[in-house]
Amino acid sequence: MYAQRRRKQAYRQAPWRLQVRMTGTTALLVVALVVAAGLYLAVNAKVANAGRSLLTLEAQQDDLERENAELMTLFAQITSPDRLLERAVALGFRPANPAEIDYFPAPGLQADRGFLAPQPPSSPGGHETGLSPAFTETLGEWLARLIGGVE
Repeated sequence: MYAQRRRKQAYRQAPWRLQVRMTGTTALLVVALVVAAGLYLAVNAKVANAGRSLLTLEAQQDDLERENAELMTLFAQITSPDRLLERAVALGFRPANPAEIDYFPAPGLQADRGFLAPQPPSSPGGHETGLSPAFTETLGEWLARLIGGVE
């Protein structure tokens, strides 16, 4: 009890001690809030930088995909059969006649006796289509034959 009275008397004689304690506590809270806010801003800045980097990389990826598609299109155009034929004619090449083709035997190679070399396609003016005779009727002819056979 005596100690309590002495404490009260000390605070009455020096009220600044209570103010110092309150100011210290308030300053500690303010410093803690400033540190927390600083950490929050640092994390948000890193997230924002990562987001910008991601957007930049996605834009680069889109550009590279577009460039790749353009190169693939250019390659397809350059290697198309029509373009290759034009270039071959421009360089002085022409289709070979069967009489101009020479075959040379390869020593040690046993040819498959059942193998038949593919025949060249028929000329554009010819009537051969290369289809089996079983597939020469049109859909309309087939339907007419089917309906005519049912009646």
